[in-house]
Amino acid sequence: MRRYIERLARCITRIDGKYYDLAKSCSAGENEVYVLYSLAGGQQLSQKAIADEWHIPKTTINYAVNRLKREGFIQVTAADGREKLLALTPQGAEYAENALKDMLEAEKYAMKKTLEKYSPQFIDALEFFARHIMEYDGHDGK
Repeated sequence: MRRYIERLARCITRIDGKYYDLAKSCSAGENEVYVLYSLAGGQQLSQKAIADEWHIPKTTINYAVNRLKREGFIQVTAADGREKLLALTPQGAEYAENALKDMLEAEKYAMKKTLEKYSPQFIDALEFFARHIMEYDGHDGK
């Protein structure tokens, strides 16, 4: 089992590294990429949700959001309890599409190649693994 875990960890590290490289090469700032990516496709999320999703400090996300708001790329759409929901403006959606183009193309290419060889269930398996590693609290149930 250890060998599988090592292989998985190396794959995750390589994927993270590629996303990092792609984010650095985008026309948007590296942290802004995470905000744009999260809101692309019409999503409405709070800053807290974006910070939690990417495991980035909320202050870092706040800085990126404020810059994107100043540029007219993000708007506050509603409130979800105490949290304000954010969305891309039409100009922001266009900016995100251009800024994320290489990243989205890389994802599309990798997914196409993967689905040609493997079942889409590989995603279900990764989600299952992620859910269980996130819920682990240091005890194995004994």
